[in-house]
Amino acid sequence: MLQRFVHWLDDLLADEGAPVVVKAVVGVLSFAVLLGAILGSAAVKAGALVAAILVLLSLGLLLLADRRGLVRQVESYRTIISQLVDVASGDQRPAYRIVDWDEFVGVDSNGNARRRTTIRAKVLSKDLWVVPLVQGCGWPQPSRYRRQIGVAVRRFLGGDLPGASLTTTSTWVADGKFVLIVHLPEPPPEDSEITIAVEIEWPGMCAPLMRDRTPDDFTFRFATPVRHARYKVALPRGYDAYYEPIGFEEDHNGFTLGPAEDESGRSIFVFEGFDLPMRHGMGMRLELKERGA
Repeated sequence: MLQRFVHWLDDLLADEGAPVVVKAVVGVLSFAVLLGAILGSAAVKAGALVAAILVLLSLGLLLLADRRGLVRQVESYRTIISQLVDVASGDQRPAYRIVDWDEFVGVDSNGNARRRTTIRAKVLSKDLWVVPLVQGCGWPQPSRYRRQIGVAVRRFLGGDLPGASLTTTSTWVADGKFVLIVHLPEPPPEDSEITIAVEIEWPGMCAPLMRDRTPDDFTFRFATPVRHARYKVALPRGYDAYYEPIGFEEDHNGFTLGPAEDESGRSIFVFEGFDLPMRHGMGMRLELKERGA
């Protein structure tokens, strides 16, 4: 019974955190003590004493359960660090080459964005343990926005069947930019292809465009050659935008940029390119305008 209670407490800690549990226990104790003081009943006072004993026991179990959660987290990080050390100590040849990069950003009227990136890559190394991805927006977000960002990564199997979710770690390296590292459970075979989908719920990502009415850039830059890439930005219904290319000329062969509409009537702006150069930012700049202007 004690073991089941510890497991229950551990699950509660994982979902709600230690402060919530402590507050609940203290609240029960305070209520019991208040009843004892008002009613003066020996039975109630005895109940308050029992409650106090349970509080001490629960706090001890709280620390035990929290320790168990930390041990599991440390073991997980040890595995990840070991993989990163193996990657860092190996050769510096590119571990993969991007075959197709498809990015979609759906924006609401408050500048919040739902970002989905589907990446298909050819494996060039038998030691591909991690896929690092740099994510960014066009303004220095405060920490309260960063804490609300939600990330989900899933690998796709043959025939575009969704597989299990993948472990990720991330760190902020600059204002509005963070590195997302996708960890593969085992290296895929060399010369095979992998497909992963990254979904990000990003509060305030497009605040400059939607709230401040200032131009906002939507670009990507790759550290390896990319055969094909597409970037779509969908505005809320009733909104339109001026647009211009970034990193290429309008008549440049192999790159296109233009507006479109989806089935619901939303304005969509699409950049598409083939054989993108390395370490060269490309994409589009948008600025809101009145619909029909």
